[in-house]
Amino acid sequence: MKISDALHIGELATGTVIAGSKGISREILSIEVMEVPEVGSWVTEGILMMTTFYSVKDDYQKQCEILNALIERNASGLVVKLGRFIKQLPKEMIELAEAHSFPIISLPVNVSYINVLTPLYEKLYEEKKKVTQELLNPFHSFIEEEYAAVSEAIESLAKILGSQVYIENCEGRLLYCTEKFSSDGWRKSNLFLSKPAHSRYKDVIDEWCMVLKHGSLTRVKFSDQKNRLIVPLISKNNVFAFIHLPYKNQSQFSEMESQNVNGLIRKLSETVMSEQLELQKDRIKDKEMLESLSHSDLENDNASYTLLFFTRKDLEPPFFPPSTLMDGNVLIRKKIKEAVENLPFVKNIVFEKNSHFFSLVQNSLNNNQNVLAQLTEVFQSAMLDSSIEDMHISISAPFQDLKDLDEKIKSATKIMEMGLKFRPNEKIYAYDKLGIYEILINMRTDTYAVKYAEEVLKPLANNEGQLLETLIEFLDTNGNVTRTAEKLFIHRRTMTYRLQKIKELINMELDDPENLFILRFCLKMKELS
Repeated sequence: MKISDALHIGELATGTVIAGSKGISREILSIEVMEVPEVGSWVTEGILMMTTFYSVKDDYQKQCEILNALIERNASGLVVKLGRFIKQLPKEMIELAEAHSFPIISLPVNVSYINVLTPLYEKLYEEKKKVTQELLNPFHSFIEEEYAAVSEAIESLAKILGSQVYIENCEGRLLYCTEKFSSDGWRKSNLFLSKPAHSRYKDVIDEWCMVLKHGSLTRVKFSDQKNRLIVPLISKNNVFAFIHLPYKNQSQFSEMESQNVNGLIRKLSETVMSEQLELQKDRIKDKEMLESLSHSDLENDNASYTLLFFTRKDLEPPFFPPSTLMDGNVLIRKKIKEAVENLPFVKNIVFEKNSHFFSLVQNSLNNNQNVLAQLTEVFQSAMLDSSIEDMHISISAPFQDLKDLDEKIKSATKIMEMGLKFRPNEKIYAYDKLGIYEILINMRTDTYAVKYAEEVLKPLANNEGQLLETLIEFLDTNGNVTRTAEKLFIHRRTMTYRLQKIKELINMELDDPENLFILRFCLKMKELS
């Protein structure tokens, strides 16, 4: 407690600083009443002395000596009643206090000491209790703070611990992580929804679930030799996530008890649930905005785009099963919004349909024939910074009438399916590059087209498909005989023989562009069928 704080507490607030006002930031560590002339033997640092100067009321020199002793011992300040035994302090005392910025506070004569001391003692006790709690519990300061977001809360924890902090769900998927991250004995990646790298992570998490049914923490150490606490996040008496707290201080780690983390669990669980509520509100807001646009009669000259966002291929929808504890899908929406929020779009609405995530964006780029190329380019940059693991995006053809939205969703979904099948190593799939597959898919119902493709390729069905495989590789290498032979691990002479055989069977020259187009078409129809 500082002098400046004390001046607003109880009846000390009626006092007036008559000297040393520059020193009101001095800390008060204790408070004593002095009515004896000898103070040198018991004055301590940070003491706030209260007196009427009764014992030295007629000895100005002694009054100055007492003040000087307080200044030398680095006391906090002096509170004196003027008007009862002394009317004013000597000029020398005022000058001495001013010179050392030592506060002297004058109290009205009718103020009772008890009304000054009691609230000050209570305040000092509270502060000392708080300091004791902080010494015993390193998370005390974290518990006392309020956090607007979970990311802010875990960054605060990281400062306390001096190490990275992250939160995983009960399947081990990463939900939150501090900005500074380095691979450790548990996980290698800080990408959203990524899994731990630990070989037995599923078994280990099951063990944690069992242990934490009966306690608030468990101590572990992985191959990186870092001590860490595993602490559960709880809602309605059920565990919905785990937070990893790596520890550098070995003694503090060993002495940590359940009561030290109970407040942390409450604070962080509440922060997560509060953020969930805000994200749910954002989801509802986007849904209402989409419905409003869909029912609007106003025409908009800006093109709109439907984007399908996809997480890891091994994470099939629904990405997070419905839960009363935590809806992980709103976290996916949040990450998608972050991925596109700085891109040149007029509007961005993220919505869910058929357990997939879409974003309807109004594009601010010039609506010309290169718009898909421009969109692909800006998304390529966005994907470099994306924090969602293995996220893929498909982009539909531009459209202006929102009545076509359902058709564009189907189109974007088909483009995604084709992209993942034919170009799995790419991240962005645009209609101008993969839209041809949508046309081919629609042609699968055309009996004539299917029969035609079958008839063209039928002569190559013998020899256990050897000739058909040779043709496919030959087309994939753009007719390079040497490269095709290398890919098939055969001699060039064998390759030449096979090509001659293919020509004879299908009655086509393989250096004719039109024939090559027909063969590629037939092979694609066969592949899609």
